[in-house]
Amino acid sequence: MKPKNRQSYEELFNSQPDVLDTETVCQMLGGIGMTTVLKLIRGGHLKHIHYREQCFLIPKVWLIDYIMSDHYQSYKSKLKGQINE
Repeated sequence: MKPKNRQSYEELFNSQPDVLDTETVCQMLGGIGMTTVLKLIRGGHLKHIHYREQCFLIPKVWLIDYIMSDHYQSYKSKLKGQINE
């Protein structure tokens, strides 16, 4: 399946807040686990703001950047959850 363009994801996630917590990112990426999101953060694949110990904030535009990245395009087939497009 061909990846969507950026505008499609901006429209899909329009109702979400501009800054996301990790739980919301889990839901937005199709229900993936918290451990997977933390691996993406610690692996340097998902840009984030380290807010406090074990608390990360991800601006929505950075999440869309990740979704549009080559890493996500190759990694998403391994994920148990998928974005509900």
